[in-house]
Amino acid sequence: MLKIIFQVLAIVGVIIISILAFTLPSDPYEIIPAMSVMSFDKPLWACYMFGGSFLYLLVLLGIYDIVNKKIA
Repeated sequence: MLKIIFQVLAIVGVIIISILAFTLPSDPYEIIPAMSVMSFDKPLWACYMFGGSFLYLLVLLGIYDIVNKKIA
């Protein structure tokens, strides 16, 4: 049951972050230039979406591990 709750939190959180990536910046289609040859030009919304989702899922996984150890 705990795993299902955290899976739902992960899906809903990533959807909310994706929506906020388009609504928070004044110009979400602003291009962030590449810093190296191995990179590519990225729109601002993609940076917010990938960065925010990564951090959110990292924190959520940490909380899940702590709660799972307390229960077990």
